[in-house]
Amino acid sequence: MPVVSKPCIFAGSCPGDLGDTEVLWFGRQLCVSKASNIIKVFGALETALSYINTAAIGCKRQRKCLKRAYWVLFNLGFYLSTGQDSYYSTSLHLMRKALKCIYPLLADTPLGWVICLNRCCALINTARVWVRWAERRLAAVEEGREVILILNHLGNLLFELMRTNKHGVKTQDKYIVTSPRPLKPSIPSWWDEKI
Repeated sequence: MPVVSKPCIFAGSCPGDLGDTEVLWFGRQLCVSKASNIIKVFGALETALSYINTAAIGCKRQRKCLKRAYWVLFNLGFYLSTGQDSYYSTSLHLMRKALKCIYPLLADTPLGWVICLNRCCALINTARVWVRWAERRLAAVEEGREVILILNHLGNLLFELMRTNKHGVKTQDKYIVTSPRPLKPSIPSWWDEKI
């Protein structure tokens, strides 16, 4: 027998029809306006997750790093919902793993304003923009500001992943198109091997 997860659609009346919704925020169930900053944070997180997932499907070389980035963000969402420190710790741990994953992909490309020239770069850039949007939305909320640190680093990680694709770079005096090839560097000796 088919199962409907939201049977209210058949009744013609669902929670949230009047512009407010229920949300779990640091273990407290709240009824808030859909225009509240808390809902905007979760909306930005959900959109960022969707774009990271799309990028992971479309980007073969970067897939492993993107999957780790996805779970970083997923655990941050659980942390904001429940307030349980284990989700925050897991997110930090996965962030370190994602950083370790990206190191071998990095190439010697010029630094400057990045203009994506392939689909993978554009998908990662869209995910990066939504992570930044979630970060800015969270700055407007009183609780959970510690998550900004991870969102900031995640946005930076996604920027570095963009640079592992074909892209243009606008420097102060010129425009360069580059197709990065990884240098296959060894992980530096100062890196914590327990990650």
